[in-house]
Amino acid sequence: MRRGIKVAAWAAVFLACAGVGAYIAAHSDPFPPGVDRPSASTGPTGSATSPSPSGPPEPVAWVGSFRSFTYHDLYVGGRCTTRWRGRLRFTVDVAVGVAGSGAARLFGKLECDFPIEQTQTRRIGLDVTGRIRDDAIILTLSQTSVDPVNGHDFGGFGAFLPVKVVLALHGDAADGRVTRRRVDEQGRGVYFWSTGFRLAAVSV
Repeated sequence: MRRGIKVAAWAAVFLACAGVGAYIAAHSDPFPPGVDRPSASTGPTGSATSPSPSGPPEPVAWVGSFRSFTYHDLYVGGRCTTRWRGRLRFTVDVAVGVAGSGAARLFGKLECDFPIEQTQTRRIGLDVTGRIRDDAIILTLSQTSVDPVNGHDFGGFGAFLPVKVVLALHGDAADGRVTRRRVDEQGRGVYFWSTGFRLAAVSV
């Protein structure tokens, strides 16, 4: 009888100790001050991982075409008219802007109200610079070469170069028509220049 009472007493003591230990474990900090806690997100080797910083956007290549109608209206009477077709290719880099090239080619023949003996320019090389905004691409077209070198631009396409154009941006495309008019250098007449552009991004 006494042996059974002793066994029961010891059992009660062990149960009480186990309960106290569980309570202490549940309410204690396994990482006291001075001990590093493990990161919530770790790599395969146990080291903490962090998101990779994103770099600047990659440059985007654009291509496009344009059609131009120009004329030189003389005060004394008579007009010379030319039509042009052209291509542009450039890169848009957020950090450095727009850089590229292109060319305008005479479409059809020079049309004048009077006889012309000199040779009409047939091709004009172009340099393309500029920048991009949220709503538009702004391009500056500058002349780099003419062909033939002894030709004359009677219709006046080159008379407006360099020219700045602002084209409405629609996602990965841009378009617009730009019209200019000005008096010629000798004050003998007026140049007119109307050009429509269609551009698209080819890598995004």
